[in-house]
Amino acid sequence: MANSRLGMETKAITEGAVMAGLTAVLAMTGIYIPMLAPIVMLVWTLPVVVICLHHGMRAGALTMAVAGLVILIISTPLNALSMLIRSAGPALALGFGLHRRWRTERTLVYTTAAAFIGIAASLAISIFVMGISFAEMFSIDGETVGEIVKMAADYGLLTSIKMTAAELTAYITEIFALMIYLLPAILLISSLTTALTNFMVAQLVLGKLRISLPPVTKLADFQLPLPFIYGIIGGIGLSVAGRYLFPGDPTLPIAGQNITIIFLALYFFQGMGVISHYIRKASPQSQRFYKVLLIVAIFITFFYLLVPICFVGVADVFMDFRGLDLLQKKK
Repeated sequence: MANSRLGMETKAITEGAVMAGLTAVLAMTGIYIPMLAPIVMLVWTLPVVVICLHHGMRAGALTMAVAGLVILIISTPLNALSMLIRSAGPALALGFGLHRRWRTERTLVYTTAAAFIGIAASLAISIFVMGISFAEMFSIDGETVGEIVKMAADYGLLTSIKMTAAELTAYITEIFALMIYLLPAILLISSLTTALTNFMVAQLVLGKLRISLPPVTKLADFQLPLPFIYGIIGGIGLSVAGRYLFPGDPTLPIAGQNITIIFLALYFFQGMGVISHYIRKASPQSQRFYKVLLIVAIFITFFYLLVPICFVGVADVFMDFRGLDLLQKKK
């Protein structure tokens, strides 16, 4: 028994050392070859995820620590710390969730929380190093706005979007000012996006390597718990109540807007689940076509298609388009 346990620990140490080296090499590739950075950022922590999956959180944390030390020695401290702070937490949370064979939703919740802490910490360090405030980081000076508007005019974009130079200037300035107020929602949605991206890449790459993974909740079957709808109701309620009860004080409206945006983003996935449910009814050849068409349409139309999908997700709470509630009642 002791020999068996010693053998397992030796295997974990050996695999951890190899994976730490691979993690460091991938990270350095992303730092010193900028053209490969977007791809490398998606996969550089996968070796740590594999160690967590096979040997648990402790082995994964040690592997990440060794890899981080190598990166700090070879690279500049600021680049290394930025990568480690942003990516180490999500990688360990994802690997631990896969190791424990948690449900997809639970793994994503913990990975999103780790990503949020990492992004917030990285942002705070950047602000401290540069010696500026949040407002200064997300503000934009008049000269930059002028260059953007001039470029839009030169390329004929002002005509196509039917705006004057003054209107576009005011719009850009307002957007950057709004970003400060909606920073909590922006950080949380960015964290969720990071967690989803890491999860999908891990599923794709590790699946190709035939590494055993826990079953994944199908998007077509995804449904938020019923109490989540109160998040949207509460967010809208705070926004309205703040304007009427405390006119001139933006605290409650801003809090309400952040809460509403966060929950609408969550219901986007329920809306996508409804669409996926109906796509699944088509033939296999048609399913591929519809999926590609949907992805392309979202990228092209962006905001104009995102919002309706969010509202489809909200409507599903009341309409039960997929009959999931009926199925649960029959069980």
